Amino acid sequence: MITLEEQQLREHLAVDEITFAIPAQSFAISCAISAEEALPVVTEFALRIAYVCGTLSPTQIQDFFGFSKKETDAVLKSLLDERLLQWNDDHLELTTYALARFQDSSDNLPRFFKIQDWSAEVVFDLISFSPAERPSRLKRVRSQIELATRNLDKQSRTRQYAEQSFQQNFRQICTKEKAEIYKISAIDAGERFSIPLSCTFHLDLGGQTTIRRDIDDKSFGSRLEISEAITDALASQERGNNERLRDFIQTFGDTSLQRYVTGDAFDLRRYVEEVHLTRLVHPDDDRITPMLGALYLPRNAAVLLERIQIETAQTSTRHESKPLSDEEAETDAQQVAETMDSLQWGALWWAPHSPLWARTRGARDLAQKIDRVLTPQGSERTSMGLHVVVPTARRPPRERLAVYQDQFSRLLATDVVLMDGSLELLIVPDILVCVMFHFNLAHNATAVPIGFLSSSPEHIASAGALVSARMRARPGSVVPAREDSGTELLESLEQLVERLTPQQT
Repeated sequence: MITLEEQQLREHLAVDEITFAIPAQSFAISCAISAEEALPVVTEFALRIAYVCGTLSPTQIQDFFGFSKKETDAVLKSLLDERLLQWNDDHLELTTYALARFQDSSDNLPRFFKIQDWSAEVVFDLISFSPAERPSRLKRVRSQIELATRNLDKQSRTRQYAEQSFQQNFRQICTKEKAEIYKISAIDAGERFSIPLSCTFHLDLGGQTTIRRDIDDKSFGSRLEISEAITDALASQERGNNERLRDFIQTFGDTSLQRYVTGDAFDLRRYVEEVHLTRLVHPDDDRITPMLGALYLPRNAAVLLERIQIETAQTSTRHESKPLSDEEAETDAQQVAETMDSLQWGALWWAPHSPLWARTRGARDLAQKIDRVLTPQGSERTSMGLHVVVPTARRPPRERLAVYQDQFSRLLATDVVLMDGSLELLIVPDILVCVMFHFNLAHNATAVPIGFLSSSPEHIASAGALVSARMRARPGSVVPAREDSGTELLESLEQLVERLTPQQT
């Protein structure tokens, strides 16, 4: 268990979050179990008297409990029918079976077990084949990274492995005290689904700088097979390089990063410690906020949303307080409404070329919150709100779009990449821009996004010029995710890019 200080440090050093999909299956299991049976109070006391005294008579039972003859006869009949007492001449004594229940007990209290039917639906993950307690069940969600087992035999013989795991973990599955499996009568395989498993990645600055992962589930986090499956899934992903870091620094004039570059090396540890932890180094311009980690991480999402709200509110106030010219004053109500409506800007989120980007619900939540800030309530205009563009590079557009179909409502794909796919942009024209370079560490699949959030016109212009130049070089390269609204979505993206294009003087 980690301390509160360690937890807070990890949150500050978090760089990404990925949701993995653990394959799982439900099984309807029926069996007979032997479970401890609590004896009626009178029955247990009668047996304990017989055990202590050796023998007892019906009269002693009647006198001890104050029963009538009819009540005594009923108790005796029950004890004899259940083969707990037997007659020895005119007295009663314990049967061999009942005597053994005392002798097998460490506290001289009789333990009796009864065979009874038991059935339940039990869910096992199909990697470790451990029972899962009331998991969230999802059909296939393409944005989650699917895990696979190293043991292919488990996939083809799920029923046999489920039975084996049921026997091994029965006491965890069955809540009856001291119950044991007597006989399994049926195991019927049910539906297959996925269990979402959230995993946070954070920088570890102790020793060699590396990336560690934290699994947000105690039961799955302790299973070696799950850990191995995550390692395998990450190892199979494409990795980027840092060759365009200098271009990033030069394009945006990021002196906060430049001071940590020596030759061809970037001192990530010192940058993180001085800029993000101790904050000994900070930008001279208060319009710039250094950012570390994925934008959809909770702390970054909060900062981003707050800045968008502040900047849009200030811009709206400036626009409303601006005096109208005589010509503008004569404009009809519809034109005024259109002018005011233009303040509800669209936004562009250009993804990096990383197969691990935005593979968690946090990305969807951030996109929806940005939409609510930028889009007037009740508006259905496609041109408003957040447009997400994912680069395809060497993959078919539909394949990339399918991954994010459930994440973003205004989704497009293109074979255009920014800075070889290392650059991520989130830009609200005329308002602010967030630029992130995805820095790669050796032997780590996940990148470390580093950059800043800025409302400086120079930074907004630099980002806009970069996007518009690349888009003009590849006309017709954009593919919308949904065909029904594809034309309108392409037009709204074109309008966004047009607003980002530097004006000719």
